[in-house]
Amino acid sequence: MRNFTVMILLSCLLLLVSVYAVKPTDVFACSCAGPPPVPEGLERSAAVFAGKVTKMVGPKPKLVMSSTDPVVVTIEVTEVWKGELPLKTELTTAMSSASCGYDQFAVGSEFLVFGYVRSGQLQTGLCDGTKLLSAAGKELTELGKGYSPQEIPKSGDTGENALPEEVPASEGQGAGQSPLLQPFLWGAAVVLAVVLLVYAWRKKREV
Repeated sequence: MRNFTVMILLSCLLLLVSVYAVKPTDVFACSCAGPPPVPEGLERSAAVFAGKVTKMVGPKPKLVMSSTDPVVVTIEVTEVWKGELPLKTELTTAMSSASCGYDQFAVGSEFLVFGYVRSGQLQTGLCDGTKLLSAAGKELTELGKGYSPQEIPKSGDTGENALPEEVPASEGQGAGQSPLLQPFLWGAAVVLAVVLLVYAWRKKREV
């Protein structure tokens, strides 16, 4: 009986570890027709700028991660074509391209960014035209000469928060892990635990 109890505890522990180790799964892949032409991207973006990534902060670990979880990217802006941006600008993007996030950001690399604003937060995605600055020669030629970022944001204004709300090109195109998965996993764990306890109780009665 003691061995059986140990087996039950080990089984429950194994199940919980498996649940915790669940990686982001993608229910739907992101689909878009590709980055828009530069004039269209410039028109529908709230901010268009170039700069170097100085910091990246990923989402906090949790029981079930989603490919839509945001990554916060800090960029030292060097040139602006649209919007009023501070020298240090933060934006977010989904952590995975499967959810239309731009997952090519890397600290120390320079990018041309086409951003939109949602809920007062500057964001970008896979379908918006953001790319490595070294690969954006055509786009830079079409954009022409830009202007400098604000060295000191206006009082009470962080720059990107003052930008107009825009609809992202990737709107509705991708999704991360189903929100029903987490309760399903916990429900399965509870059911398994109950089954094992009932089985142990019946075995005990038979002895």
